[in-house]
Amino acid sequence: MAREGKIDPVIGREEEIRRVIRILSRRTKNNPVLIGEPGVGKTTVVEGLALRIVNADVPAGLAACRLLSLDVGALVAGSKYRGEFEERMKGVLKEIEDSKEMIVLFVDEIHLLMGAGSSGEGGMDAANLLKPMLARGQLHCIGATTLAEYRKYIEKDQAFERRFQQVLVGEPSIPETISILRGLKERYEVHHGVTILDGAIVSAATLAARYLTQRRLPDSAVDLIDEAAAAVRVTRESQPEVLDNMERSMRQLDIEIHALQRENDEASQGRLREARAEKANLEEELKPLREKYESEKARSKEIQEQKIKLDQLKVKQQEAERTRDLQTASDLKYYAIPDVEARIETLEHQKKVQEQEERNRPDGLENNLVADAVGPDQINEIVARWTGIPVTRLKTTEKEKLLHMEKVLGHQVVGQKEAVTSVANAIRLQRSGLSNPGQPPSFLFCGPSGTGKTLLTKALAEFLFDDARAMVRFDMSEYQERHSLSRMIGAPPGYVGHDAGGQLTESLRRKPFSILLFDEVEKAAKEVLTVLLQLMDDGRITDGQGRVIDARNCIVVMTSNLGAEYLARPNAADGKIDPTTKELVMTSLRNYFLPEFLNRISSIVIFNRLTKKEIRKIVDVRLEEIQKRLSGNGRNVNIQLSDDVKDYLGSAGYSPAYGARPLQRLIEKEVLNRLAVLILRGSVRDGEVARVVLEDGHIVVLPNHGESDLEGDSQDEEMWDEEDAADELNGPDGEMDLYDE
Repeated sequence: MAREGKIDPVIGREEEIRRVIRILSRRTKNNPVLIGEPGVGKTTVVEGLALRIVNADVPAGLAACRLLSLDVGALVAGSKYRGEFEERMKGVLKEIEDSKEMIVLFVDEIHLLMGAGSSGEGGMDAANLLKPMLARGQLHCIGATTLAEYRKYIEKDQAFERRFQQVLVGEPSIPETISILRGLKERYEVHHGVTILDGAIVSAATLAARYLTQRRLPDSAVDLIDEAAAAVRVTRESQPEVLDNMERSMRQLDIEIHALQRENDEASQGRLREARAEKANLEEELKPLREKYESEKARSKEIQEQKIKLDQLKVKQQEAERTRDLQTASDLKYYAIPDVEARIETLEHQKKVQEQEERNRPDGLENNLVADAVGPDQINEIVARWTGIPVTRLKTTEKEKLLHMEKVLGHQVVGQKEAVTSVANAIRLQRSGLSNPGQPPSFLFCGPSGTGKTLLTKALAEFLFDDARAMVRFDMSEYQERHSLSRMIGAPPGYVGHDAGGQLTESLRRKPFSILLFDEVEKAAKEVLTVLLQLMDDGRITDGQGRVIDARNCIVVMTSNLGAEYLARPNAADGKIDPTTKELVMTSLRNYFLPEFLNRISSIVIFNRLTKKEIRKIVDVRLEEIQKRLSGNGRNVNIQLSDDVKDYLGSAGYSPAYGARPLQRLIEKEVLNRLAVLILRGSVRDGEVARVVLEDGHIVVLPNHGESDLEGDSQDEEMWDEEDAADELNGPDGEMDLYDE
């Protein structure tokens, strides 16, 4: 493959290649094994050695050698009888031994040799068959495997392990990855027929290291470039959206004209003339667009064909130079290759000139119809699609949304301006790229029950993901025992459920950009809270299998009821917590939590008690939620509450100790129960308005239809009226007695 030019250029890895060459040059035990994480470039090191052998850039002892790959699966396949695999393996080794030239055998995933071909009844596996020749130095073998598989399989067989010399292949740095991508850029440009900008290469290396932490460089960055180029290629080969829309409009007009030609009335004839005029105008607009699209597509196709031709000519030139065919090499170098390069340069120059002319022309089209460039934006889109993390550039609509974040959250969470501002500032810092990339924003919400601590988290999830359920919730009352830690991060090796993973770590692996809500955090065991230290400080957490999970892109929210006894005392009339009470609550937190735990929290927010005025505002918020719930259930009923009813609910639903929760129960008891009876009876139907008024200090839901309007009322003389039904639903204890006779 190296002689045919089918191997991509190898950039870097000089030290590893030199180490492999030194080991291969030894007299005995001249067998290197490349060990490293998946994706760091172990196979690439061997490909770099192959390119050096082809280019005669190796010592004299290796200059004439052949580097071959051994397919263990093909050797094992079809060996049904005992001794058949051993015979095949012996045949391969005999051919290597009898060969006049030196053969270096490359075995990718070398741990597969351990046990390969063994029948378990005294048969020898591939590793044992290789041991004698490996020890004598008659067989030169290069292996490649991961650290985990080397430890699991090869280290157990000391006799096999001692015949190999380890070469550790580490993960390249971001600058090294950028150099590797620049070396590979031309191959991917030729394959996809696109232009890869240098900004895309830098973005791919940086974002892969930042967000694709479960994978290794340079493999993750190369995959980003490859998929982004493929996306641009697919877009280019599809018809542009503007052209497609215009052609669809043309087809619709053709159908309309064909139908109107059969009509003789004046209106149809007038519409026919209008349709023909529209079609003529559309054809006039469509013609230059189609010509521009065909021209750009043909030029891009020719550039790609010329680049493929140039790549093939360079391979032929290198082969001619290796075989000392100087005539062919000189013809290619001084005639054929320069001609193709000149043609490519001419086409690209024509493209730039045409783009410049169109930009300068007032009525020209500024944008290319054929996309042929991979830039940072395309890389950002691929990363966002893979991880769910919003790394794309902020659009104008999203900027406006973030700037007015307090207004959106404050509409749902009433009376908690300080908490809403703290959360909004943290999100804006994160989305603008100014926050500490290694530390996720974390909040501790303290305050009386029913003041909106959990509601603010749900509102934030709905703001970011358009779904209030898009958060990962942990009720810490379920983690009161020490052993419950294994539920969160996974059981350690040897315990039941070790392979299942933990609830926290698995959710972070699948949704790295998420909101983690730890509800009533003070109820968790101390060991569980200790695990959260590294999550809030370094943005990482280690699961039961030893994997480091990236948590830098999540948002941590904890709620606590510590100090609630101080917050229940009378405070300022506006519901604000006075400094003395705040200090008492902070003292309760310091007495319960470890100092290093509190010190890692970005912001501790104490929620204010809700006043009657704020409860009155919450009535409108709850009414909107009920209206959405009705629409979601297919009920087209508009609920109208009079101002007197809203004031009554705001006053009767006020509770300094329990916050807004009594209001929810009051609305359900006084309004929804009565409305449910009317809807079921047919007194309020779909598409109608349900009016709720206050009469003699009591809430009444007015029916829109009397008994005479209802079907079948003549046979149903014993039906309850609304008040009786509501009283029966409420009952003495607010519950319906289903078994009352």
